[in-house]
Amino acid sequence: MAVLNPNNWHWVDKNTLPWTKSYFDDKIKGFEVKKDSAAGSGYRIVEINKITGDSNVSQRKGKPICYFDLNIELKLEVFESSSEEEDEDEDNDLNGTVILPEFAHDDTDFEIKISGLSNDITKQVNQDFIPDLRTVLLQYQKDLLETHSQDLRES
Repeated sequence: MAVLNPNNWHWVDKNTLPWTKSYFDDKIKGFEVKKDSAAGSGYRIVEINKITGDSNVSQRKGKPICYFDLNIELKLEVFESSSEEEDEDEDNDLNGTVILPEFAHDDTDFEIKISGLSNDITKQVNQDFIPDLRTVLLQYQKDLLETHSQDLRES
């Protein structure tokens, strides 16, 4: 019997962009941080507008590696009530966009931009919401490797 990839030495590559889109839909959509639990106000990702770019898990010389470079846009809701129901007539809720122009495997201090909100609210979002969102986003690389590195093992 011929061994095509002895000891997993040769380069093996897997496109993980479809998994990435599903992952962010599960982990980021609906992600919420309350700024005032008594008043029920806070921030919530209500939609993933766009995920484009590359996401791959590879194996070279038996070692799994991942590389990704993604452009991500998220719809952010700044809410003032504790209602979980989506009410389009509610005037107190504001919507903006969270933009990650270059979310990459080799950068843990990636840029996160906020658009569509006033300067004061953008400052609050950066202070109250973005650090927690960044923590969730940084988990992606670990989860990507854990989920897909076993799929690449060939004998």
